[in-house]
Amino acid sequence: MKPRYKDDLAVAIGAQEAGWLFGLPVLRYQNNGMAGWCKENSLSQWQKGGGWTVNLYGGSQTGDDWGAAFIPLNEMYLTQLTEALWSYYLTGAQTMGVNIVIWVHDPTDFKKRAEITQVGGASGLGKAAGWNSHSLSLSTTQFFFYGENTTGTGLTAGTQYSLAQFQADTLFKDWTISRISFEYGWEASGTFADVWLAEVKINGINVQLRPSPGDHIGGEIKTVTQKTAGTSTTAATMLTPAAAKRIRIISVAATNLSNTGSEIEVYFHTGANMDAAVSKAIFSAWCDTDYVSSGRQSWPEGEGPLGAVGEVVSIRTSVDITTNGRVTITYREE
Repeated sequence: MKPRYKDDLAVAIGAQEAGWLFGLPVLRYQNNGMAGWCKENSLSQWQKGGGWTVNLYGGSQTGDDWGAAFIPLNEMYLTQLTEALWSYYLTGAQTMGVNIVIWVHDPTDFKKRAEITQVGGASGLGKAAGWNSHSLSLSTTQFFFYGENTTGTGLTAGTQYSLAQFQADTLFKDWTISRISFEYGWEASGTFADVWLAEVKINGINVQLRPSPGDHIGGEIKTVTQKTAGTSTTAATMLTPAAAKRIRIISVAATNLSNTGSEIEVYFHTGANMDAAVSKAIFSAWCDTDYVSSGRQSWPEGEGPLGAVGEVVSIRTSVDITTNGRVTITYREE
C-alpha cells in the first residue's frame, strides 16, 4: 500500500519504489520565532484541515526570526511542480503571509543546491486577520533564489522571477525538489503574531499535517521561578500566556524557607484562593523548614493540567510567609 503516492503522477528517482512522495512535516524555528503542533484553541482553526494545525510564530522581527514547516519530498523534478494550495489563520493583519519555499538540488551532486523563495509580502498572498488561502501561480513574478554551486543558471540570485522561469532555466530544469517549506517571518522590523497553517495540497495530493512520533504538542518547554512577596496570602499572577495560547503544566515545585508552616497553592485563573475555583487547581503542598520544606509534582509525558486560552497561573499561601516562599514551574504554551 502506498498511501502517499498517486500512481498516475510521473515522479522521479524512486518515489514509486519507495512508496512515498511526501514525508511528515518537520517543524523548525529560529531566534524570536517559534513553531509547534496545535489541536486545541478557542479560535476557528479547527474549521479546516484534519484536526492538527501548525502554529507558527514570527515574534519580534530583526531579519532572521521565523517559524516553518518543512515537508520532505522524494526527489520530484522542479518541472513537475504544477500546483500548490495552502490555507492558514492569522490572528491579526500582517505585512507578510505564510510563503512557500522550494528547496532544490542536483540529484547527482548534492554540493549543488538552491532555495527558491516566494516573497512573503507578494501581492495576492493573504495577510488579513482570519482565514487566508493561496493558490500558487507559476507565471507571477514573485520568486528569488540563493544557493551554492549554481554556475550555469541564466538567472541572477536575489532577483525576482516567476516559477515558470525557474522551471525553464538551463540549470534548474534538471534539478529535483528535496523539500518544500511553508515559512513565516524573515522581516526586518515589526512583530509577527501567531498563525496556524491548516491545509497543504501539492499537485492534487493532500499533505498530512500531523506530528511525527516523538514530537510534542505546543511550543518549547520553559521554566520560570517566582518568590512570594508582600502579603503572600494575597493571590499573585505568576504566568500569563501569549495571546490565543494556553499554558500546559509539566512540573511544579514549591519551597518554604520560613519556620512558619504554610500551604502553597498553585492554580489557574485569578480566584482569591484555590478553593474559590476548585476545578482550576494545579498543585498544593504544606511546607516549612521544621519538617518538609518543599513539595513537587510532575506529570508523565508532559500531559499536565491545561489552562483555558488566555488563562493565567496564580500562586498564594494560606499563611503569610512574606518573601520566604518560592514556586518553580516548567511549562509550555499550546
